[in-house]
Amino acid sequence: MNRHKLTFWKIMLLSTAFILFIIHPASVAAKEISLKFGHVLQMDHPYHKMALKFKEELEKRQPNVKVNIFPAKQLGNERDLVEGLQIGSVDISTITSALTAGFVPGFKVFSLPFLFKDANHLFRVMDSEIGTNLVKGMEKAGLIKLGYVYGGSRDLYSSVPIRNLDELKGKKVRTMENKILVNTWNSLGAIATPIPWGDVYLSLKQGVVDGGEGTGASYRSMKFFDSSPHYTRISYVFSWHNFMMSKITWDKLPKDVQKDVMESAAIAQAYERKLFVDTEKSLFEDLKTNYGVKIYSPPNLDKWREKIKNVYESNADKVGGMDHIKKIQGM
Repeated sequence: MNRHKLTFWKIMLLSTAFILFIIHPASVAAKEISLKFGHVLQMDHPYHKMALKFKEELEKRQPNVKVNIFPAKQLGNERDLVEGLQIGSVDISTITSALTAGFVPGFKVFSLPFLFKDANHLFRVMDSEIGTNLVKGMEKAGLIKLGYVYGGSRDLYSSVPIRNLDELKGKKVRTMENKILVNTWNSLGAIATPIPWGDVYLSLKQGVVDGGEGTGASYRSMKFFDSSPHYTRISYVFSWHNFMMSKITWDKLPKDVQKDVMESAAIAQAYERKLFVDTEKSLFEDLKTNYGVKIYSPPNLDKWREKIKNVYESNADKVGGMDHIKKIQGM
């Protein structure tokens, strides 16, 4: 009799479990994971397209993971985003190496002017042991490297023509919050003025600064040409950007999701690098033809390089030494 009762209750429990599964499949299925991906650029920028590519690849591999993208500084400026990654209020972001250097000092060296020859030189360094050695420093700061991506070559844009060092002298130039970049523009004869990214458009429009430094892609995306229709091509920095995840978020993810995050990030990284390089090929003709931007190319950039020698000398010890700098330059 007892055996019959036990069998009866087993059947009842199994039936109940089956009914609950049909009514509430989510309680049995894998829990949905929601990830917040924030960045500061507009939706036509390569960063946003990279975010979309990452979302597509990860959600294809992990249907229970949803990547929600917040462009155009919806979650704050770059500093806000890094701090958000550290405390886990932001899950993923793409941040300039110049800003990251405030949290991971190893990135300071990449703000040195005229360090890289071109984008391919930058990529070689990113993918070398130099890039690998930065990962531990990132983790100590609460950041997980998903990839190293390209931010374009940085130039000068302004409200008046700046075709040479004489015309640059005394002009207020917006820079990022980065001492090396501030030193660089002061050494070139400008008045470096650090302003958060979200305030740049208004600062240009109100004449708080005479111009700024940055990439052509961001210049076009942010419509800085409205008040700064002059663009001086100097390619003084090839911008290294960090595609990162919060370590707090990373540590909570199941191992299989971590694996798919990294695989999706590798695809998104390769996609972004090619997309940005291709974008730059047609960018300046587009700015000139469709937006009326006046573009200048200083005839002798060696004079600009000569002016910033002191930046190397005064910062070498802070960025790993001259041997480290020369190793990067020679790759």
